[in-house]
Amino acid sequence: MRTWRTVQSPHRQAWALLRGPLAWWFIPGAALTLALAALGWWGIAAAADGVTAWLLSKWSPETESTWWAAVIEWLIWLLLLVVKIKLTKYIVLVVMGPLLAAVSEAVETQIAGASVSFSWGRWTKDAVRGLQSAALLATFEWSLTLMLWAVGLAVPVLSPFTLSLAWTLGAWAYGASVMDYVWEREGKGAWAGLAASLRRFGLALNVGIPFALWMSVPVLAWTVGPLMGGMGATATACVALKQPRSASDQPATT
Repeated sequence: MRTWRTVQSPHRQAWALLRGPLAWWFIPGAALTLALAALGWWGIAAAADGVTAWLLSKWSPETESTWWAAVIEWLIWLLLLVVKIKLTKYIVLVVMGPLLAAVSEAVETQIAGASVSFSWGRWTKDAVRGLQSAALLATFEWSLTLMLWAVGLAVPVLSPFTLSLAWTLGAWAYGASVMDYVWEREGKGAWAGLAASLRRFGLALNVGIPFALWMSVPVLAWTVGPLMGGMGATATACVALKQPRSASDQPATT
């Protein structure tokens, strides 16, 4: 189907570049991913598991086992699983940010032939703007996520729906975070970049879903997920936003 083809198109083109002329970027990417694992992915998982056990010991009724207690325990496990995933996400985006920004620029150079010369002044300005953008995006995502969690806790029957929406919002945030490397090179500020990603919500979701899937599986999230998901999403975002296409091969955006 044409719609499915247009959704897949930027992913196919991005991975063609990553398997071809940009394959060498996986070398520093793999080294950084190994460093991240060594610096604490397993520690983060252990800490989150400890918090889970502590909360369950405080919240679970000791005298009787009711359906309500089972629901509360289930919600706590799901809540902390989402917190664990989201904590991992922002550590990945902060630590791997410089590498992913360089990959984004390398992809644009390949498809558009334009390159930006390095300068310390530009690097410092981009670093400050990147931190502002990350803080803004995290605040936006967490504000909406907490509201969804509150609804799920208040009305437990809605919790599967609200958790699904929270995951979708997180996938969009993955896409928005890597699209932001393009917005940065276009001179958009943090607020303008967020607005641009909201206007292209469908595209950001298309870009972010594979990254979110990699990061939603615990073992993958702390091993190859940051490398495969991050590199793939970054290249896809740049291809989708910068690759000239014929009218019959335009990516689906909103």
